Amino acid sequence: MSMPSQQDRVIRVFISSTFRDMHAERDYLVKFVFPQLRRLCEARGVTWGEVDLRWGVTDEEAAEGKVLPICLEEINRCRPYFIGLLGERYGSVPQSIPAELLEKEDWLREQFGERKSVTELEILHGVLRNPAMAGHAYFYFRDPVWLDRLPPGARREDFLSEDAASAGKLRQLKQLIGASGLPVRENYPTPEALGALVLADLTAVIDRLFPEGSQPDPLTREALDHAAYARSRERVYVGRPESFARLDAHADGGGDQPLVILGESGSGKSALLANWAARYRQVHPGAFVLEHYIGATPGSADWAAMLRRILGELKQRLGLAQEIPEKPDALRSAFPNWLHMAAAKGRVILVLDALNQLEDRDGAPDLLWLPPVLPENVRLIVSTLPGRALDETTKRRWPAFKVEPLSVDERKELIRLFLHDYGRSLSPARVDRLAAAPQSGNPLYLRVLLDELRLFGQHERLEERLDYYLQAASPYELYEKVIVRWEEDYGKDANGKPTQVVGDTLSLLWAARRGLTESELLDALGRDGQPLPRAAWSPLFLAMADALVSRGGLLSFAQDFLRTAARDAYLPTESHQRPAHTRLADYFERQPAGPRRTDELPWQLAEAHAWQRLYDLLADRAFFTDAWDRNQFEVKTYWTQIEAGSPLRMVGAHRSLIEHPEAEADKNYLWRFSLLLADTGHPEDDLRLRSSLVDHFRVIGDLNNLQATLGNQALILYARGDLDGAMALHKEQERICRQLGNLDGLQATLGNQALILEDRGDLDGAMALHKEEERICRQLGNLDGLQATLGNQANILKARGDLDGAMALYKEQERICRQLGNVEGLAYSLANQALALGQMGRAREGLPLAEEAHRLAVSHGYAALAGQIAPILNALR
Repeated sequence: MSMPSQQDRVIRVFISSTFRDMHAERDYLVKFVFPQLRRLCEARGVTWGEVDLRWGVTDEEAAEGKVLPICLEEINRCRPYFIGLLGERYGSVPQSIPAELLEKEDWLREQFGERKSVTELEILHGVLRNPAMAGHAYFYFRDPVWLDRLPPGARREDFLSEDAASAGKLRQLKQLIGASGLPVRENYPTPEALGALVLADLTAVIDRLFPEGSQPDPLTREALDHAAYARSRERVYVGRPESFARLDAHADGGGDQPLVILGESGSGKSALLANWAARYRQVHPGAFVLEHYIGATPGSADWAAMLRRILGELKQRLGLAQEIPEKPDALRSAFPNWLHMAAAKGRVILVLDALNQLEDRDGAPDLLWLPPVLPENVRLIVSTLPGRALDETTKRRWPAFKVEPLSVDERKELIRLFLHDYGRSLSPARVDRLAAAPQSGNPLYLRVLLDELRLFGQHERLEERLDYYLQAASPYELYEKVIVRWEEDYGKDANGKPTQVVGDTLSLLWAARRGLTESELLDALGRDGQPLPRAAWSPLFLAMADALVSRGGLLSFAQDFLRTAARDAYLPTESHQRPAHTRLADYFERQPAGPRRTDELPWQLAEAHAWQRLYDLLADRAFFTDAWDRNQFEVKTYWTQIEAGSPLRMVGAHRSLIEHPEAEADKNYLWRFSLLLADTGHPEDDLRLRSSLVDHFRVIGDLNNLQATLGNQALILYARGDLDGAMALHKEQERICRQLGNLDGLQATLGNQALILEDRGDLDGAMALHKEEERICRQLGNLDGLQATLGNQANILKARGDLDGAMALYKEQERICRQLGNVEGLAYSLANQALALGQMGRAREGLPLAEEAHRLAVSHGYAALAGQIAPILNALR
């Protein structure tokens, strides 16, 4: 099955106008019209950006010819969206055109000879020479009577044609535009009238291209972004037949183990996987190949989000009927089941790139979410760098395949292909020298160096420049030199005075949690409430284009080497890093409520250690609700960070709510906060809120929420030692679950009741409840609940002296825990087996199990469990 076609949901509009006479129009568009279009785009799942290079550029600078290459390149990046504004002024004529630009755009020679203005050259390049612009380009001609009512302080000569010849050229240009058939709005009287026209025209474009209801669902959007990332890795690739053959053999073969792709950073693992997957689909058009590139999109490094995406694709493509779990534990438990269900429908090939980039949460780098044994019809290919993920694949003894450095001949071929794309070449001697350098065996290193050489305009000094770059022994050192070059080329203003634009851009991109949109970056780089002028940033942006990647509209570093080099150059210590985080926090704090603010603001405050501000933010109920619904785990983490870093306490921010929960009208808010209290170790405060919620749900007759609240309230009483109170609540929960047919809630409450009966010494009663719990778990396919009840039943059998029966259940529990990747449950099962074997006089068999259990508990941070296993271990030795 082929990947979904990519529809680039980005609108970047180039604004072309003369320089001196359109300030009022451009200001009105920027302040009043474009914000409305940005909000409309966001509602449609589209990223908006406007490119206005006139702001901050003078006529004189335009005449020097330095502006034109930037304008034409930005037009290329904005295609097919274009707005042309014309009044009575023809505009600046460049005094020269760089030779490199003439070589690239040969049509400019004739136009330069005819003394065409920058504005006309933009219009020719962007629209009139490109028929594909129809339907996306709009022109607006100002009413000449504007000259009779200029605003106070305006100089009339700035709004008139420069001379008679210029006036004639302007008339011809307007006639040419009118004859093109493109939309032209003539004689707009005021900037406000222009704004209304632009708003109507661009709204129509958005409605036509991205109508309401066309917004891709999160699953589709994520798939499109991963497909775009894969295509970015397919460009200029030198493939090896033996590498493709190894991947083909794994995809087409059998077995229950994944294949691990290894290789140093920058060696081309992602490029290999992307190119192989594209080729495999061509050869096998019906194949189900699902690629997930960790780090390619803002949420791709979250293991739970990754699993939800995989399950979502399986559900959509294979017609699986089950609902995707939300809670991490349930998600981890469901993953193996879903893989087996998918395998029953046909072959599935999963490609997971860069396991080492998974966020360190819930043991994700230790692959707790990934079952060690896969169905034979699920073929998994992963890649990783050294670290915890690789350590785990080694422990599991998965076969590995290493991507070796490029051979000299492959380096020469990559040099040729890369430079050919840009109409460049190197002499054979220089190709030989570059290919012979050991560090050029790394494809990333070679690409970055070639990109630098192609931009170097002084051919007679090319050898010297090659010497300079080859001093870098690694991609990191090479990026250090690239940053120096950016500072040399773009770190000064028009008067030659140093600026901070390079350092500030790299610092803000480094400090951003998931990246920044162009608009966010320009706003954050600006001063006094005004964004940084495009003209000051576009040259750098275009130079950095290959070093950046857009992930869902968010710009970020394409390589970790550059990220590290940028940090070391501008933010080497925490005292440098915190102000960068504070700067972004200040920016996002000023933004209206929305997903980007909810995602970035608390994270930036936490990184800046701005504990009071973060405390106040989380105490705001509207923000708390948005943040909680987006990611409960993060809210809990932020409160943990606040309490660890300051004397501020979560309960203090909500004291009145805790003391008077019955006064809270918003019961959904009360429910969310009670969950927060329960999960952060505040059982007494949580019990007060739960009691209030129980009363509320009884009154309104909300049985489903009532049973869940009763169960949580019972757990608190059980932890306090109030077994009778806990049992009474569980009994009521059981009655409601049976009434509702809620099997999931029923199995949970039966298991909890069984534990209470065990504490009371009623083993027969406990076993009966565990058996019913087991039956329901098997019916639901709830493997995590099943392994827990099997372990509890085995404990009862062991207490009764039935060691053989207990061992059989412990073994089944072990098998399920290994399948689920449930380390804690596995360690419990192994320790109990070891204890039972010791009681059976088979200590030698039990010792390895106890050792494995202790190792698992220690290595995964289960200190209390490790303490419980240690005496068993000692007794068996």
